[in-house]
Amino acid sequence: MEQQSVDKDYLEYRKKRVKRIKRFLLISLTVLLILPNVLCIYLLIQVNHTNRILEETQENLWELSVQLEDANAAAAVEMAMIPMQVEDEMLQEVIPDSLLYEGKERVYLTFDDGPSEYTDEILDILDEYEVKATFFVLAKDGYEEQYQRIVDEGHTLALHSYTHQYGQIYESPEAFRQDITMLSDYLFDITGYRCEFYRFPGGSSNTIIQFDKNECFDVLEEENLVYFDWNVTSKDASTYRLSAQSITDNVLNGTQQTNPSVVLMHDASDKYTTVQALPQIIETLLADENTVLLPITNGTAPVCHVVRSEEETEQ
Repeated sequence: MEQQSVDKDYLEYRKKRVKRIKRFLLISLTVLLILPNVLCIYLLIQVNHTNRILEETQENLWELSVQLEDANAAAAVEMAMIPMQVEDEMLQEVIPDSLLYEGKERVYLTFDDGPSEYTDEILDILDEYEVKATFFVLAKDGYEEQYQRIVDEGHTLALHSYTHQYGQIYESPEAFRQDITMLSDYLFDITGYRCEFYRFPGGSSNTIIQFDKNECFDVLEEENLVYFDWNVTSKDASTYRLSAQSITDNVLNGTQQTNPSVVLMHDASDKYTTVQALPQIIETLLADENTVLLPITNGTAPVCHVVRSEEETEQ
C-alpha cells in the first residue's frame, strides 16, 4: 500500500512538472512569436520618425536654398543697378540743357522774394500748364506748406536772402555768408532739401556791396552754390502796379531776343498783376513748338551780370 501511495505521488509530481514545462514552452514560444513583431513595429516607428526628420530637413534646406537664390538675385539686381544709377547721376550732372534741348528756345521762369499769399496760385497755374519754374525765396514764417509744395511739385527751390536787408547782407563777407547759411538751414529744416542755387539781392551787379565782390564769389564757391542773375525782366519791380499786359509784353519781347532766357519776376504781396500775366505768358511761349520752359538745374548754364575779376582768376 505504501509503494502504491509513493508511485501515485510521483506520478502527480510528474504531471505537474510536465504542465510547468509546457507552460514555459508555450510562453517562450509566444514571446518568440510576438517579439519580432514588436521589434518590427518599433523599427517602423523609428523609420517613420527618421523619415519625417529627413523630410523636414529637406524642406528647410529647400527653403534656405530658395532664400539664398532670392538673395543672390536681389544682390545681382542691385549690383546691376549701381552702374545705371551712377550713369544716370553722371548724365544729370554732365549733360547741359543746351545739349538735352539742342535747337530749342529755352526759357527759365524765375520768381524772387516769395513765398507770398499768391504762391499757391502761381503753383496752381504752373501745374495747370505742366510747367516747372525756379523760386528764389526769402525766410518767411507761416509759409512752410508753400516751401514744401515747391519742392514736392518738382520746381527748383533756391536761395535769395534770409533778411533781404541789403545793408545788413552786404556789410561784410561774414555777414554775407551768415545770411546765406541761415536761409539754407531754415529751408532744409522745413523741406529736407539743401538748395544749390543763389540769386544776389539786387543782382550780382549791385553797387551796395562794401567789400571786394570776389569775396562773395569765394563764399558761394565754399558753400557749393551757383548764382544766377537774369537776362529778361518783367519789370514788375520797377512800378508799384505795372499792368498784367505790360508784364506780359516785357517778358515776351525779352525772350524773343535771348536764348536761353532767364526771366525775372516776383512773387510778392504787391505783385498780383504778375500772377495775372502768367497764364498768357506761358500759353504764348508754349504755342511755339520750338520753345521749352524749364527749371534751373545743374545742367543750366548760369546767366551772370558779374563774374570773378580777371586779376583774381589769374592769381
